Amino acid sequence: MADVFLDAFIDSLKLLAAVLIFTYIIALIEPKVSDKVRLKGKLAPLIGVSLSILPQCGFSVVATDLYHRRHITLGTLIGVYLATSDEALPVFLAYPEKALHILPILAAKFLLGVLFGYVIDLIFRKDSRVVEHHLKHCEDEYKIHLSDYNNKSLELIENCSHGEENLCGCEDCINSNCPHPHMHCSKDECALKMSGNGILSDYKVKKDKVDKKRKNVMRFGIKPLLHSLEIFIYVLIINMIFAVVLYFVGEDKIISFLMTNKFLSPLFAVIVGIIPNCASSVVISKLYIMGGIGFGAALGGLCMNAGVAFIYLFKDAKHTKQNLIVFFMMFIISVAVSYLASLPFDFAPLPF
Repeated sequence: MADVFLDAFIDSLKLLAAVLIFTYIIALIEPKVSDKVRLKGKLAPLIGVSLSILPQCGFSVVATDLYHRRHITLGTLIGVYLATSDEALPVFLAYPEKALHILPILAAKFLLGVLFGYVIDLIFRKDSRVVEHHLKHCEDEYKIHLSDYNNKSLELIENCSHGEENLCGCEDCINSNCPHPHMHCSKDECALKMSGNGILSDYKVKKDKVDKKRKNVMRFGIKPLLHSLEIFIYVLIINMIFAVVLYFVGEDKIISFLMTNKFLSPLFAVIVGIIPNCASSVVISKLYIMGGIGFGAALGGLCMNAGVAFIYLFKDAKHTKQNLIVFFMMFIISVAVSYLASLPFDFAPLPF
């Protein structure tokens, strides 16, 4: 029994190494990316989906807040959610014999994110026009911090236009979470600091900035390490549970049970993907690597898994109806994708 736990610990250490590499890479490239990323115009879904492929779930949280502020369209949000890869990539890379299997999964998630992103914007033209209208009245500037693994992964700086002629009082703008178009202000009042949904929004660059050196140590050193250790703990717990179950039940019996009920595995994987935590992507990836679920089930489950974004989506109680629409759209798309992608491979993993 001790050997079982030792093997689970060693497997978790392998994953920790992969997660560390990716988190530090993201931390290093983030400053070059954040100043250039703007989710506006026709390329917004494509840009959002491209960033979501990176192994992190922070960007899906950023997209959720931008959506609530009427800064991105419904299609862009759905595209980001579908493409979010969370911790699936490092999990697969920790198992060299299955590492290549993640490539078609990521490619499919990218294509699905772009496809549904643009199709949904074409169908929901009214939502797109609301966003376009809002952005005409809100001269926002924001920096996306991919390496911040908490709810402050977006710094939104909104430039206040002095005078009432640039302010809009329409119902759509008033119902958004963006304060800019509805605030009559003077130049002195533009120093006002406002906080919304845990993400800091300032009308001017903060005078009391944290020391640059200390900030860099946190961003490039401590935060990636803490995030990697957090993932390691999740993975270790999951590996321990898998190890105990395999020890007492047997891997062959588990895989046989899952494959016997293979027609339910896509739905099961999507339901697991609903769990707003990186642990769900780890479970789905591990089941696929074991051979318990097929390609379609893994793809559908990972499409549904948007990290912790659903928590932040439903924190905005003012738009519960819209939030439910987003959730059920994600569920329906993920289930459909899961079953359609399962058919060519007879609900089995990829044959290589």
